[in-house]
Amino acid sequence: MEFRLLGSVAVVTENGDFAPGPVKRCSLLAMLLLRPNTAVSVDQLTAALWEDEPPTHFKTVLQGHVSRLRALLADHGAREYGVELTTQGAAYELQMPESLVDAHRFEELVALSRVQRRPADTVRMLREALACWQGPALTGTVRSGPLEAAAGGLEDLRLASVEALAEAYGQLGEHGRAAAVLRTEAVAHPLRESLAAALMLALGRSGRQSDAINWYHRTRRLLADELGVDPGDALTEAYAVLLRAADPAPLPARTAAEPATGPAAGSAAGSGTGSTAGTSAGTATGTAAG
Repeated sequence: MEFRLLGSVAVVTENGDFAPGPVKRCSLLAMLLLRPNTAVSVDQLTAALWEDEPPTHFKTVLQGHVSRLRALLADHGAREYGVELTTQGAAYELQMPESLVDAHRFEELVALSRVQRRPADTVRMLREALACWQGPALTGTVRSGPLEAAAGGLEDLRLASVEALAEAYGQLGEHGRAAAVLRTEAVAHPLRESLAAALMLALGRSGRQSDAINWYHRTRRLLADELGVDPGDALTEAYAVLLRAADPAPLPARTAAEPATGPAAGSAAGSGTGSTAGTSAGTATGTAAG
């Protein structure tokens, strides 16, 4: 038994995948899986399951969903996997091995990739991490504040991981592959400057300076038209690197003086203008893992 959050919320068994029920029950399971082995209060669950004011008898409705979810897990032998939905006063806790949750495995692999010394090992771990994604995170849940925030956080980490994967490819001299990984996401998230900057540098280093410079101007126009802002530091510095190339030969590998394009740059440069929409999660996973 496993549980999916990186795509449609589902329980994965030997007999196939299945949704735990209607949207509110999916949302209940998602909230418990996001905080495994932690008591999640009734107030927190209520805020996640109802976008507006909850109904008068919301506690009864919530208890009904908990009872049905508990029965569903029992019917599929959850206890054999160390999974049990318990009541902790005015809260509920899903006791389980965290490794059964795809989002936990994804985050763990991303963390491990950051301490690797060899770019090839970084590539291997990030490809495995991105392969965990089956679609936009928390699909099939209520579009409430807590769940939207959780989905956005997971999507930001996915995009930062794509940027880190491209940088690792670049360290291996595979600049064309880095550009291919980045282009899909840059198209889907045109206002995320860290993606555009990384793509520009990858294109330049693969001998496609003209395409790289065109991408800069495309992004600059979008930022002006959509947000009314000028390019930030990451985009401006990447453009400067391209302009400093005195000959048409491919750009040299990144030096310490040039802008980084990994997760740190993604969070810094993309925080103001980065899109966290999850519409391309499945696409990027396929590109990165392919």
